[in-house]
Amino acid sequence: MRHLSVPSKETSLWRDKLASNGWLAEGCGIHNLGNNRGLGLNENAPESIANFEILDLEPIRPGPKHWTERLEPKLFGAHRDEWPMSHDQIGEVIIVKIPTNLAMYSGEIGNAMLEQHSNAKVVCADNGVKGEFRVRDLQIITPNKDNSTKTKVREHGHEFWVDPRTAYYSPRLANERLATIETARKLSQKLGRKISVCDPYAGVGPALVPLASMPEIVGEIYASDLNPGAVKLLSQNLPNHRTECRDARQLSKEIPGCCDLLLVNLPHDSIEHIPDLLGLLKSGHEVVIRGWAILAIDSLEEAENTIRNALSEFEILSLTLDANRSYSPSDTYACIQANIIRK
Repeated sequence: MRHLSVPSKETSLWRDKLASNGWLAEGCGIHNLGNNRGLGLNENAPESIANFEILDLEPIRPGPKHWTERLEPKLFGAHRDEWPMSHDQIGEVIIVKIPTNLAMYSGEIGNAMLEQHSNAKVVCADNGVKGEFRVRDLQIITPNKDNSTKTKVREHGHEFWVDPRTAYYSPRLANERLATIETARKLSQKLGRKISVCDPYAGVGPALVPLASMPEIVGEIYASDLNPGAVKLLSQNLPNHRTECRDARQLSKEIPGCCDLLLVNLPHDSIEHIPDLLGLLKSGHEVVIRGWAILAIDSLEEAENTIRNALSEFEILSLTLDANRSYSPSDTYACIQANIIRK
């Protein structure tokens, strides 16, 4: 296809001129020619335009906007309204729920997704959660050399290892974890020193990795999880801090009074577990509990009263339940923060 080579600084000007004259090829990208740019010309364009060089170049065509456009047309048409239109991507791993009636086309689905997403290495069918640790049952539908779903993710400038087949991780909670950094910063400023942090439900450590990179604010970190697979990754993500496979409700007997900031991320049971975790908090100054819970929208007041009762041995400086994320039509994903001092 013919392309008009124009000075890069005049690209927009000449693109508009070509379009207004009906000479611009539609649906073509712009070639980078160093100091110049190549604009595609259609068959109506003259042989010479403003003495600029006209080059014969392969047109840059936009790729499919959705992976389904990469399926064979007959296959796509046979199930036009049934293909899964959404998916999750965690690092280099794509996770998709495939309807039972389309399971026979898992390979075609996986290959089309890999073609569409060049930064992915493996596609998995999501068969729901399973087992004691409620991890996803993932079936690899695009085998790679090691059939691994271990991958690195980047969140707010920090990288860490995850494996969605081994341990729970949700990129959707990144903003909540970002707010935890600010909580830690404010507590450190109030106390005038580095703070210690304990996360008994750390998973692979997404809430702790950014804190570990802030040695001017955070000193000791105590991280544990009941899932041994999660702890293996946790140890890789926090190599210079204490990481263990422990029952969170027994930790206060092993490391009492260890932290200024306590993270409680067990959404279905966080409030129930709080009483067993209070022994982890230091005494004599302000400390913070920051947790997350899945609650019925109409039960927030009851949940707050339950938390207040659990904190009866503490002076409550502030207690908030921010129900700012929907979990289901009747439930909310609430962030809990209690700033307290032991009486």
